[in-house]
Amino acid sequence: MTTVKLYHENAYIRDFAANITKVTPLPNNRWGITLDRTAFYPTSGGQSFDYGFLNDLPVIDVQEDGEEVVHIVEAQPNTSQVQGHIRWDRRFDHMQQHSGQHILSGAFFSEMKANTVSFHLGTESSQIDLDIETITPENLQAVEAAANQIVFSAQAIHTHWLNQDTIHHFPLRKPPAKDFSAIRLVEIADFDYSACCGTHVANTGEIGLIKIRSWERKSNGIRVDFVCGWRGLRDYQQKNTILQQVSGLLSLPISAICQGVEKQLLKTETLAKELVAVKQELHRNLATTLYQQGILIAQHKLIVHTLNNATPNEVNTLAKELITNSHVIALICGITADQSKVHLVFSSSPDVCLSMNQELTKILPLLEGKGGGNVQTAQGGGSKIDQLPTALALATDNITKQLSIL
Repeated sequence: MTTVKLYHENAYIRDFAANITKVTPLPNNRWGITLDRTAFYPTSGGQSFDYGFLNDLPVIDVQEDGEEVVHIVEAQPNTSQVQGHIRWDRRFDHMQQHSGQHILSGAFFSEMKANTVSFHLGTESSQIDLDIETITPENLQAVEAAANQIVFSAQAIHTHWLNQDTIHHFPLRKPPAKDFSAIRLVEIADFDYSACCGTHVANTGEIGLIKIRSWERKSNGIRVDFVCGWRGLRDYQQKNTILQQVSGLLSLPISAICQGVEKQLLKTETLAKELVAVKQELHRNLATTLYQQGILIAQHKLIVHTLNNATPNEVNTLAKELITNSHVIALICGITADQSKVHLVFSSSPDVCLSMNQELTKILPLLEGKGGGNVQTAQGGGSKIDQLPTALALATDNITKQLSIL
């Protein structure tokens, strides 16, 4: 049985009565309810389904099954008739976005001869894919202006059902498939004519605003992200709040934020370079101190040291500085700022006849770590920081024994 689609007759219908024609059990304790008529829009043509209720049963999905519309609920209905209620905020939002998409696609075609090849109505924003390879900021501004001119002109939006004989009376932006018997046309007079089964506002002024947010290259085309209506207002409110906060943090008017941010980034870059230089000097001084304090074993210096709040790069830098001296073995560890991991570097100067890789791999199991390297330098990491003193003591003992017999 064909379901009468009330949303095609009037997208503004929120409440309706209907007879249940079929009840189908589904997996996960769900039920598919088919009605003789419905105002619930099923997922189709890039637009998601409507929310709402059948009696007191929440509708969690709406799907097309041939000429029927199936409403998914989580309990079996106990009546043969239902009162349907559409959640209007979602329905009107979809009407604004979908109608806005038609206008935006029409504007891209009129301004750039760009065809829309796909449309997706998302929960936060929507996207259209265009069959062009490049676009400029000037293009976007021109398209956006043309689209909003149609919105502000408050033109009527009409729908028509056409067949093979009547379709030629309208200049469709995109030709329909040849094997259709009937097709629904959405018309914005003298601007856009598109085949579509979605829900739309009756007047372009109800869209409120069309705002392009961003674009990206996608395959061989361009994907444009946009918002309309209430979404456009929320997007503006959010961004304006952020701008006001940044303006306050910089103590600058909004018009000067970009220059202020550039100034702060330059200052940050300068400070970062200065910090690197200071840390390098610190490591050199620390290396000198550690070398002087190193354990003398058979004419070799064994240096064991742990850095707190250290990055792997800082550990590596200190180890490299130490082995610029001859007969040095450096066991350097660094504990991360969040105390979650330790990074180890075992290095030796070229004149040391021990394998740093072998010495490191002996203790890594204690730290539940992994790593490796070569004879002169090996590095690794582990998460059992509480076992670090035991692991370093074992490594020191092993190296001391080997150096003593050389």
